[in-house]
Amino acid sequence: MPIKKNQDETRLGYYYLDMKKTVKWVNSPMRKLDESGVLLYRVPYTDSYHNYPVNIAQYALGNFEMFLDTKDNKYEEAFLKQADWLVNNISDKKEFGIWEHGFVLPYYNFNKVPWVHGMAQGLAISALLRAFQITGNSIYFETAKRAYGAFEKNIEEGGIKFIDENGNVWLEEYTVLPPPHILNGFIYALFGIYDFYHVIKNEKALNLWNEGVGTLEKNIGRYDNGYWSLYNLLHKYPATKSYHILHIKQLKILYDLTSKEIFNEYARRWNNYLNSRMNVGRAELKRGIIHLKRYGVRGCIKAYFLRRKWQRVD
Repeated sequence: MPIKKNQDETRLGYYYLDMKKTVKWVNSPMRKLDESGVLLYRVPYTDSYHNYPVNIAQYALGNFEMFLDTKDNKYEEAFLKQADWLVNNISDKKEFGIWEHGFVLPYYNFNKVPWVHGMAQGLAISALLRAFQITGNSIYFETAKRAYGAFEKNIEEGGIKFIDENGNVWLEEYTVLPPPHILNGFIYALFGIYDFYHVIKNEKALNLWNEGVGTLEKNIGRYDNGYWSLYNLLHKYPATKSYHILHIKQLKILYDLTSKEIFNEYARRWNNYLNSRMNVGRAELKRGIIHLKRYGVRGCIKAYFLRRKWQRVD
């Protein structure tokens, strides 16, 4: 198990990816703060705002990083408000805890509401452990432990984990069946597990980290369509350009943490894909064709106008 570069054996510092841009989210049409200073997210494609745990955790980490940069207490205060929301809103499932989502996103067919979000679990663990380390308040630590427990449970048990026919362990961003195997969400979940192990040296977390890394090591090639990276393996959407770039960054970090050359190899390959306008265009065209087959002409037109309205600044 490698030790993070530029960090001591147990102390967590800056998050793996720069989250400081999230501090500006409150100025966007899709997000705002509630009266207590906790982030709200406008559900696509509606005018309804909800607490979205994945965004709350990202916003928390962004403020944490700004606090490290500036030592300005306003960022620490904003960070801890988000962490407190995570503590107060985790749902107890006896052996573990999850943040339940009571709304439906338009991209997936959920079998039930509420649902659990593996990426949110990972990001929240990372935020809560940092809150524990700067405050010493054990409630953050205990909540992170409860959240980690969801990674040890299969989707059918209300958890995050899916084991395929080959014995590969997947950590699902959206816990639906069949599982979509969303790449960025899987890696965010792994970062949370890595932080959990890094702080408390839990052997189960180490084993799960190694299993998840092994799954990606064996399957990362399935996310390469020859000219672009795929967002997931269920619909095989070529990722948007922003997600493609995120994949590259995440793979570079996995290489730094594991020294497994395959992650560095695909990071370089996918970065090279960006140099071709033809590749960018092919990815956009392919994504459009898949959407057209899935939703039809009328469905695609409807989604286009709903999205434009959703993103418009009032």
